[in-house]
Amino acid sequence: MRLPSPRTRRILLGLLLVTNPFWGPALEVTGTDYVYESAEITVEENRLVVADEGAVFEMHHGIDGFDCSFGMTDTRYCTLEALTLNESVEVDHPTIVSSTSGYLATEEQYLAYSDGRVYAYNSAWEDGHFVLSTERVSAATALDDVAQSLSTYPNPAAERAIRTEQIQTDEPLWADEGEGRVFELDGTYYVVYQSGSKGTASNPKAEAMLSFFGVVYGAVVLLERD
Repeated sequence: MRLPSPRTRRILLGLLLVTNPFWGPALEVTGTDYVYESAEITVEENRLVVADEGAVFEMHHGIDGFDCSFGMTDTRYCTLEALTLNESVEVDHPTIVSSTSGYLATEEQYLAYSDGRVYAYNSAWEDGHFVLSTERVSAATALDDVAQSLSTYPNPAAERAIRTEQIQTDEPLWADEGEGRVFELDGTYYVVYQSGSKGTASNPKAEAMLSFFGVVYGAVVLLERD
């Protein structure tokens, strides 16, 4: 096979560099890749169970719909709500004197601590106090309530993560990228969660500068005489 002449190779290189503003953005040189994985979540003895210990460890921000769940770092309000298990407590706030929402810290419907027990959670504003209350509920009912059915509400990326166990994307799958989300597929429940990311933060200025110098150098190459 005969190789192109040096002049032909130079012209091809120059054209490639000059046209980089059209094909360069697809490479996303300074972009971030997000890695998502899936793990099956079940109910055993009225407790949520994720058998994959590695997945539990990687769910640093918990699961959407279940506050205080799994790998989530304990916070003051998680600790406070744990004092209310199956009862209620009145709480004074040092700075809040009125409330229209009634929520003290979270709007999640359920609490699910690392042992898998699930509680319905409620906070209200009554007579100048926050009243927090929790009640143990069916883990199976809560799981079904939180889960998004992929047959009813298709999510191609989430389904691909479930079927292949891991996917890589250019953009986060949802706004709260750290939280896992529960999906139901063919009668089985799964948590899809972000297990990591790699690459550099997107830098449009750096990309524009690289593209500019590519065009300039490509033009020099094309204008160069033999």
